Amino acid sequence: MQVSLETTGPVDRRLTVGVPKERIEPEIQKRLQKLSRTAKVNGFRPGKIPLRVVEQKFGEQLRYEVLTEVLQTSFQEALQTENLRLASDPTFDVSDTEHPELGFSYTAVFKVHPEIKNLIVEGIPVEKPVASVCDADIDTMVEKLRQQRVNWQEVNTPATMGDRVFISFDGTIDGQSFEGNQVKKLPLILGKNEYQLPGLEEELVGVVAGEHREIDLTFPVAHKNPQLAGQSVHFKIQIHSVANPQLPEVNVEFAKSLGVEDGSLETLRRDARDNMARELEYAIKTKVKQQILDGLLAANPIYAPENLVAQEAERLLKNALSNLPKPALKFVTADTFKPEAEKRVKLGILVSELVKRNQIQVPPEQVRRMVERIASTYEDPDTLINWYYADQQRLSEIQSMVLEDQVVVWLLERAQISEQPSDFYTVMSPLSPSSHPLHG
Repeated sequence: MQVSLETTGPVDRRLTVGVPKERIEPEIQKRLQKLSRTAKVNGFRPGKIPLRVVEQKFGEQLRYEVLTEVLQTSFQEALQTENLRLASDPTFDVSDTEHPELGFSYTAVFKVHPEIKNLIVEGIPVEKPVASVCDADIDTMVEKLRQQRVNWQEVNTPATMGDRVFISFDGTIDGQSFEGNQVKKLPLILGKNEYQLPGLEEELVGVVAGEHREIDLTFPVAHKNPQLAGQSVHFKIQIHSVANPQLPEVNVEFAKSLGVEDGSLETLRRDARDNMARELEYAIKTKVKQQILDGLLAANPIYAPENLVAQEAERLLKNALSNLPKPALKFVTADTFKPEAEKRVKLGILVSELVKRNQIQVPPEQVRRMVERIASTYEDPDTLINWYYADQQRLSEIQSMVLEDQVVVWLLERAQISEQPSDFYTVMSPLSPSSHPLHG
């Protein structure tokens, strides 16, 4: 077998393979002989059909089958010979060879994972936050819990910061409508800056229910919707209602509403501390993990195959479409996720290479522990555990998570870690941004 490899781009390859006839013709003859004993042809008894008749009737089909099989097996052999890892499905071009010593030749065009000659894993800098839960943090958390259980009382007085208003608006740019320019009954709490549109909430201070206002606002240049980025938009706004917040008192009833059976404020604070400590531990682990993976990427710049980036962007888009509110969907395309998709593809390639070179394994007992930990939050844990282990594809998702954790541990053992004094809410930030289309 003759193999010729061409590099046509950073990850683009063209492989030309020539397969000798000695690998093809004997197999074709073997299958013709076998078929002559079982085929049915009018005018001939079974098993008595001349080989030339079988070849005339079935030869073309058998040749196609053999060539297809030989193509697949020879292609895999050529990949191994050239040490190539596919990053896309190949496109084959088969042609009859003019060389009598060859049965046929073909070319395969495909993309490969980028070659990583030196994988840098030593000394990646990581700042590990060091924090604990203090009484002031619990006070803040109790206040947040009060805010989550706020009751809104509609009023006829002018809106102030902290009030909730329901608005509908119609926006235009230079007098022209744009996609998503109309929103009905949008809730807005003044002072939260939920949609990060400078000037919007300030313009609504002092409005009363039933009022109409017209304002001009300029969207940030870095706004995620390119149609609105840097644009001055004229808004016609209708105020449906204004409501004042009514916060519950911190008492026995408040504690019981949070699941504290005895209504004890001491128990409430103890449970809050325990939950916050678990959240803090997870947040620190997450931030350290993100740093070490970002550091791995920064230390090993590689090229991401466009097809893999496109596939990952589509996957992220699909996930987003199942979670975003309908008004936001019209602003989201696969291009929105390309930067994140490119990062994930590069990390996937680096992690895969790291795992292969260092033979990092997925311990079955750790997979089991993770499945059990996930299942522990459900009413019937055993059913969920069995559900995971009944399907290898579902279980492989957990195995991938465990493998990633193993890689992080392996990298951290070689990292340059420094401790950074912090506090609970700094570690827990940033908060997840709003997914509303007005959000920048």
